[in-house]
Amino acid sequence: MASLTVIHAKASSLLHPSSSISNSNFPLITNGLISQRSNLEPNLSKLALFQPLAMMILVGYDYICAYEGRSKEGGVKGKAAGVLRLVFHDAGTFETVGNSGGMNGSIVFELDRPENAGLKKSLKILEKAKIEVDAKQSVSWADMIAVAGAEAVSVCGGPTIPVILGRLDSAEPDAEGKLPEESLGASSLKQCFQRKGLSTRELVALSGAHTIGSKGFGNPTVFDNSYYKILLEKPWMSSAGMSSMIGLPSDRALVEDDECLRWIKKYADDQDIFFDDFKNAYIKLVNSGARWKSL
Repeated sequence: MASLTVIHAKASSLLHPSSSISNSNFPLITNGLISQRSNLEPNLSKLALFQPLAMMILVGYDYICAYEGRSKEGGVKGKAAGVLRLVFHDAGTFETVGNSGGMNGSIVFELDRPENAGLKKSLKILEKAKIEVDAKQSVSWADMIAVAGAEAVSVCGGPTIPVILGRLDSAEPDAEGKLPEESLGASSLKQCFQRKGLSTRELVALSGAHTIGSKGFGNPTVFDNSYYKILLEKPWMSSAGMSSMIGLPSDRALVEDDECLRWIKKYADDQDIFFDDFKNAYIKLVNSGARWKSL
């Protein structure tokens, strides 16, 4: 399998991957691919293999702003939540039984589904960057989306996340009805995530992605642990109107579950633990169900 790792820290460098990635089937190749944002020349002999990665970092970060006609501060950060949602809606179809769905780029065939409303704009942003990448060497939608999500987290101040490349795209949509519904209670959410091979801890960590965007959890362009602090405050209890302004029903359900509450409190108290757990859960999510190309 041809695979490599990029860590997105404002697209500045490649570092050694997290030791939490223990699956020996996913070899990690770094070797200082890019030392500066201005340097497009990988310090590796297999230039053709690594060039798409270099282009993805630099084009994916800079071109989105140019396409939106906005500054990096407003352009990239303002679109981060939508790009991150694209990741969850592509990878979130995975189920362990049958090893079906997952991070396979099938979202491009699923944009007309009600649960994917609004994602066409996010995909269009990435489409502009992908054209530039594909001009050098073809990169799958699955890889493009996985990397873009990691960059969305990083550019908003969140953890740097290593992303393995080499995923194959699906030629057809995934089955419908595999994403968790917004109205689910905590028990149903835990069961849904369990079918995807994700623990309650990982459920709560990944839910922290709602800290950015328009869900009402703090600054919409800052990735931090405000989501958990606000969940503990339960501001929706103060008035009926606040209920529609703060989060989804599934967000509010988490804080009423003792097992989920344990992790909510931990992440509210320690942002570093949240960042580390989110990073590890994200890596697991974007590798779930992926099919990999081989050399």
